[in-house]
Amino acid sequence: MTRITTMIPAYNQEKFIDATIASAVDQIGDFTHEILVSSDGSSDRTRDIIRAWQQKYPLLVRDVSLNENLGISENFRHLFNAASGEYIAILEGDDLWTDPEKLQKQSTFLKENDDCSMVFSMIRVKQLPSGEESLLPRQTGLKTNKLDGNDFLADSSMNLIANFSSCMLRTRVVRDLHQSLFRERFNEIAMAFFFERFGPIGFLKEPMSIYHQHENGVWTGSSPEAQLRSGLAVREVVLEVADPKYERTIRKIVDERYRKPLEALEAD
Repeated sequence: MTRITTMIPAYNQEKFIDATIASAVDQIGDFTHEILVSSDGSSDRTRDIIRAWQQKYPLLVRDVSLNENLGISENFRHLFNAASGEYIAILEGDDLWTDPEKLQKQSTFLKENDDCSMVFSMIRVKQLPSGEESLLPRQTGLKTNKLDGNDFLADSSMNLIANFSSCMLRTRVVRDLHQSLFRERFNEIAMAFFFERFGPIGFLKEPMSIYHQHENGVWTGSSPEAQLRSGLAVREVVLEVADPKYERTIRKIVDERYRKPLEALEAD
């Protein structure tokens, strides 16, 4: 029977983590499941909530937190190293799954499409505190269930995935992750271009998760200048890990959308 690892990185997310873990525990299907949760030195009640879930489901939920703050990228690496499943699903500590068959649907896709290196699905973006939800136009417009780098580059953000909660990865590719992916913030954009080198990226055109955008988020909580700097750093990593045939197009997007606007901000 297929074994799936769900990994949940968390940091100071006591308002969300209970619902996040619950949505992973509620997954059903023909597979064995391990849920690994790692609080990255949280100073709120996040770790206590994780422990409560482990006590309630000791054969399913495992608290693999270390008693220190590793940072986002190293916490991801820590979880990847602990994963034992054939497939790995990522669910960050402030997001949640809305489809109880999310893991079943994605693992079935990967079994039936052995050429694909990973798969992702549509997401719903929920704005907090308003509660307003929306789909991403760049995902609703996709017309194929197998994507390559050209599909990602057709959108100037290069970010068709948009949120880790939508992803399932082949563990055999995870074991070969390029070290530069962990140098900056481990992110969906560079990860996608790395995985694309191992095969097409599958896409399921239905929303299965909610991505919470709130003022304490890593991205939404940053200033416009900080977002530009982060976006530039992320896409410079893309240049390192993507297939060389995409280099010219990636550089053009990086220069026009990130480097030049940042230089203009610094000149003001």
